[in-house]
Order: sequence, then C-alpha cells, then structure tokens
Amino acid sequence: MSSSEAATTRRAVLLGACATLGACTFRPLLLATGDEGVRGELEAISITGLDGRLGQLVRNALLDDLNPTGVEVPSRYILEVELQRSAQALGIQLDNVITRFNLELTARFQLLDSTNGELLYQSQVDRIASYNVSLQPYATLAAEIDAERRIAREVGDNIGTLLAVHFARQATPT
Repeated sequence: MSSSEAATTRRAVLLGACATLGACTFRPLLLATGDEGVRGELEAISITGLDGRLGQLVRNALLDDLNPTGVEVPSRYILEVELQRSAQALGIQLDNVITRFNLELTARFQLLDSTNGELLYQSQVDRIASYNVSLQPYATLAAEIDAERRIAREVGDNIGTLLAVHFARQATPT
C-alpha cells in the first residue's frame, strides 16, 4: 500500500469515526451553561457532618470536586455525610504477626434541600485501601496515613460523581 493510499484510508476511517461519534448522545457531565448546569448545582452544596482528621480529608476531596474554583454561591443544598472506618488484618504469618491491613471506609450521605430539609438523594460509598505493616512503627504509621489519604480521596470523588449524576438526571427531560 502506497503512502497516499494509506493517508486516504486513514482519512476515511477518521471521517467515519467522527460521523459515528457525532450521532451519539454523549455530553460532558459537568458542562456548565451559566448557573443552571450541573456544575452550578454542585457549587451550591454545603457539607456537614465530617469531623476528625479523616472527615477533613473527605471534606477537602469533596470541596475539590464540588466547587474546585471556590466561588461563593448561596447554599441551596446540604450534604450530610457520616463516616465509618474499620481495619481488618489481611496478612497473618504463621507466628500470628500481622503483615497487611485492609482499611475500609463507608460513607453514608444524604442530600437535603436547605430551605425545607426535604431529602433529595441518599446513597452509600464503600472503599478499601490496603497498607503493609513494617517492623518499624513509624513506617507502619506512615503507610496507614497514606492509606487514609487515598481512601478519603476515592470516597470524596465517588460522592461527587454520584451527586453530579443525580443532578444530570434531574436536568434531563423525560
């Protein structure tokens, strides 16, 4: 196949792909069209119920997802989040020494209307992160803190995605 035939074939494939993608109904989830888009709804969420170090990590992840620019918007919604953390020994040697832990974080959350307290949406997110236990206590502590950071980021990202999908479904005409 000559180079001109290959170029023609590539153009035909590219044109066909563009035509196919143009016919699909894909649209960005966070497409902002002024204040009425999903982004505007997410920015109007106030977060409550996240206490402690792990709660603060989840709150920061949520703020990064819900309002990444930090724009001041009047609160129309309240997001109540309850966290439950547990750790299970995963790797146990023959001499009963634990070598690995699974850290599980469960977040139950509710989205409420801030004017009347009406429940608009509720769900739950479960995530697991693992870390190794070392003979050095500080190394184990550092690994556990890193696992908490990772799991908090995942939980925050997942809650943000679920809320964005909720608002996108509300905006979609049926």
